[in-house]
Amino acid sequence: MGRQPCCEKVGLKRGPWTIEEDSKLVDFILNNGIQCWRLVPKLAGLMRCGKSCRLRWINYLRPDLKRGAFTEAEEDMIIELHSRLGNRWSKIAAHLPGRTDNEIKNHWNTRIKKKLKLLGLDPITHKPIEHESDQEIHHNMEFQEPEDCQILQQKTEEALISGSNQAKNECFVKNMEMGSSLMIQNLEPMESFSVDSWMDSPFLWDGFSNFGESFL
Repeated sequence: MGRQPCCEKVGLKRGPWTIEEDSKLVDFILNNGIQCWRLVPKLAGLMRCGKSCRLRWINYLRPDLKRGAFTEAEEDMIIELHSRLGNRWSKIAAHLPGRTDNEIKNHWNTRIKKKLKLLGLDPITHKPIEHESDQEIHHNMEFQEPEDCQILQQKTEEALISGSNQAKNECFVKNMEMGSSLMIQNLEPMESFSVDSWMDSPFLWDGFSNFGESFL
């Protein structure tokens, strides 16, 4: 079974409240206090449902409502409470006298959430927004030597078969770039590096020898 409606909807007025309706509701509550909201419309002489009267009073008419922009202290309080309570706006409003749950929710969605993102904080977890780690970035950009060498070798063979000077020139440049990259990766650490050991490296001369043979 569904929840029982607060009142019969037939013949009730909908839409914006008038000044006269606001005056009737305020006068009734100030003189009689807040009773059962289902009985308030009939006793106050209003053609509204009880829920509409309750929301109108709580969000717009009660005397202790706080008007105007939220202060910095209020925003800090909302952020702190939201980190513990989440989107339980009515419970958050209980800690902010004069502010309604609907008002706090709207302010959160339109201002505070954007403010947290600018500060690098996740508005849901209130923790720093995680970015891809330097290690993952390095791994993604890592030079794939075997695969690149295989592709370059295939292109070089195609260039030699085609006999195109332009293709040969492009492959020569790629070979030079590949050779430079491989030589840098195979260099010893700087503290043990010497010009003589580098010049005597068989890898260096084999590499240049292979480049020359490819274009004879």
